[in-house]
Amino acid sequence: MPRQFANLNELWSRTIAETLRTKGARFTIICPGSRSSPLAFAFSRTEGIEAISVLDERSAGFFALGLAKREGVPVALVCTSGTAAANFLPAIVEASESGVPLIVLTADRPQELRDCRAGQTIDQVKIYGSYSVSQVELALPEARLEMLSYLRQTVASQYDRSLAPRSGPVHLNVPFRESLPPLEDDDFKSPISEESWEAFFDGLSLVESRSLAGSLDLSDFADCDRGVIIVGAPLGYVGSDWVQNVAALSDALKWPVLADALNPIRNRASAFKCLVTGYDTICRSDLVDGVLLPERAIVIGDLPISKMLRRWMERNEMKAVFLNTFFQDFDSTRGKSQSLHFDFNCGTPKMESRSEDTFAEKWFEVDRKLQSGFAERIDGCVSLFEGKAAAILSKRLPEETALFVSNSMPPRDLEYFWEPNDRGVEMYSSRGANGIDGILSTALGIAHKGNPTYLLTGDLALLHDSNGGLISRRLEGSLTIVLINNSGGGIFEMLPVSKFGDEFEEFFGTDQKVDFSKWAATYDIEYARASDWESFASLVVERRESGVRLIEITTDRKADSKTRRQWFSD
Repeated sequence: MPRQFANLNELWSRTIAETLRTKGARFTIICPGSRSSPLAFAFSRTEGIEAISVLDERSAGFFALGLAKREGVPVALVCTSGTAAANFLPAIVEASESGVPLIVLTADRPQELRDCRAGQTIDQVKIYGSYSVSQVELALPEARLEMLSYLRQTVASQYDRSLAPRSGPVHLNVPFRESLPPLEDDDFKSPISEESWEAFFDGLSLVESRSLAGSLDLSDFADCDRGVIIVGAPLGYVGSDWVQNVAALSDALKWPVLADALNPIRNRASAFKCLVTGYDTICRSDLVDGVLLPERAIVIGDLPISKMLRRWMERNEMKAVFLNTFFQDFDSTRGKSQSLHFDFNCGTPKMESRSEDTFAEKWFEVDRKLQSGFAERIDGCVSLFEGKAAAILSKRLPEETALFVSNSMPPRDLEYFWEPNDRGVEMYSSRGANGIDGILSTALGIAHKGNPTYLLTGDLALLHDSNGGLISRRLEGSLTIVLINNSGGGIFEMLPVSKFGDEFEEFFGTDQKVDFSKWAATYDIEYARASDWESFASLVVERRESGVRLIEITTDRKADSKTRRQWFSD
């Protein structure tokens, strides 16, 4: 129960904070600023919500994204007026594209101070365009019970809107007149007494988005023996039942499961009787258009990264159903497909169980031979080929830890080299917009008060989010940064642009030549260099419960590009 409110802005902001707490929010990320003072004080004084101060708005947005991605619960995000709000945009884009719930609260000047060159004032109304699933500008604070009821219900509704029917970020623009801090106003009187404060929030029901996923009957679509289940990066929250429910679908259909490494299936491999991980290489063979060609495909989440898989589906105009937690067309091949709303956190689609598994066995036999050859090749690789880091992590990460995978080359290396296991590692990625924005900050959000977490990243992605290092001192938990330093943009080495010599190095290779031991020291991050695979593995297996450390391994991107072309030539 709060003390008597000092002024109108405190009452208004405490109503916002208490509404979100009652609805289920547990974290608020707050960036410093004057106009947002009422919100900062309100959240810091609301029991049940942890208020975390983050200096940089872009980092703050991604830190909130990481927390919300892990928890599946909306995280509040607060900033002052002006360009501070604009710096949230990259994280809001990623949250929107990957279905992560955020409550974005941007403080603003009152209407009379807009469009007149008042300092730190820009047009913040609908600033995030179509990337917020809902947006509203709140009224200016008023000390009337009917207005506080309006505020409570509006904020509660926006919380619900961030979860369903399409999970994602919602934006509340919050104008304030001065005085901004909770300074005593002798003329102010709250229409809600201390005694009736808690009762004012009674009846705000919690919304569980996964309860709204509904049921789905796939009996007609899945009525065939030759089908595949394709699982890429999942969108939205992945709970404890997700793998079990996907496995139940596989058991019923007796279809092979082609699983990317960006979902947790490869880390709970024994739950799947026919798990296929070498699909990229299989899709380069003649078999895939012959005895392995399916009649149907069920795709869960996004399509895997593999271009060969996508080309195969497009070439065969594969009849497919895409299942995801929100409505959108997920088929980038523009094939004969449907995108349907279903959440594997809450069950399994209805279908008739099948007994025929001959088709799955054919896939499994081919994949087993392929993976045996891959394992021999990787095990025999003594050079610091960066793809081997993925294989070692799949075998040596401590059980029940978490791994956040950056974009560019790391997720591709995982797709090829992450070996099936039963280590129970949680997998996270930012495959909504596929950018390298906010990688470190997102990983820190996943790690905060969560399981020990690892980040697999390249050098440019880490440098792109250097300010994320400022959050490391606020972390409650542990993060191990596994840095593959290949001195620039390794992914561009795989593209035709790599043939352009000096121009390529200047505008695409972009070697920053940063000493990462000094970078780590700037943020009091523990640093270690792995000179070979044995030392790398010994560093990885150390399970840390607190703190941030960086393990750097230096590779040669041009040599690695040559190796990849030899191993995966078209």
